Amino acid sequence: MFLNFLTFITPLIFFPILIYHKKIGNTIGLLDYPDQRKRHLKPIPKLGGIYILATSIFAILYFSNFYNERFIFSFLILIGGLFLIGFVDDKIEINAVSRLILQFAIIALAISVDFNLNVDKLNIGIISKNILIYNGSNIFTIFCVISLVNATNLVDGKDGLTGMIFLVFLFYFLFFLPSNFNNLLIVLIISTILFLFYNIRGKVYLGNSGSYLIGGLMSFITIQNYNHKSFEIEMIFLIFYIYGLDMLRVYLERLIRGIHPFTPENNHLHHYLFKNFANKYLALFVYIILAYIPLSIHLVYKNYLILMIVSIVFYLSVFFYFRKDNNLSV
Repeated sequence: MFLNFLTFITPLIFFPILIYHKKIGNTIGLLDYPDQRKRHLKPIPKLGGIYILATSIFAILYFSNFYNERFIFSFLILIGGLFLIGFVDDKIEINAVSRLILQFAIIALAISVDFNLNVDKLNIGIISKNILIYNGSNIFTIFCVISLVNATNLVDGKDGLTGMIFLVFLFYFLFFLPSNFNNLLIVLIISTILFLFYNIRGKVYLGNSGSYLIGGLMSFITIQNYNHKSFEIEMIFLIFYIYGLDMLRVYLERLIRGIHPFTPENNHLHHYLFKNFANKYLALFVYIILAYIPLSIHLVYKNYLILMIVSIVFYLSVFFYFRKDNNLSV
């Protein structure tokens, strides 16, 4: 009973970070300043990552008797390291190549600590076979985590968007893929809800530190569950399809236009949605529905091949429908 009580009370211990966001943000100089790509009119504290990091670390250490040492150390290295990369980037803006190198190093170190964080086989449901990756598993895992971390960063462009995606992700794993770290999931759910209370109203942002952290958390939770539950790899595609397809499209479009793939622009799916809906909350709701429709259908219809094809067609249809005006500000 005491453990359950701490699970629900942990997010409140660090809640003052959000309550006193203005004072803390100004004190440590972690602010998001307005520019030509951003619509807010005054500096906004980027403390969402600090708050979620604090609750995550406290939870994983307090409930350490549920986990082995390798699990704990790999968790701390992965989310702590990714958070620090984002934190420094928020302060001094690290160039894209340096960020990728640092992310590669942090992820590789986390994998070396806990082999359960390494994807060494592909459980492919379409053909009902496990394909072993062998020596390429580390590189494959690092590539997947880097992709998710940066895709999360790309989608973090509107108030409440990344937080809502993360929240639905956590609820799905809690109810449909329960594991031995449910205490951590509950702490993260409550923390995310409290953060969203400020984030949706534009009071507190995640910053790169927060988006990298959430990307790391989703990677950690997904891989650990995948290796313990051995669910099909297609499930991961359905969970992150809108992330992956949108990132791939954006990078390909930029390469075709002859510009660097990491050049910041306002041409992601969420930008088009928010441009076409006058009400930002309606746009947010529509994006979340779009993101999790294939996963919801999977609960009652198990044909992965059909679901993956439908997901791709669905994304492209939605994208071309809402991209009515190509003259979005860059």
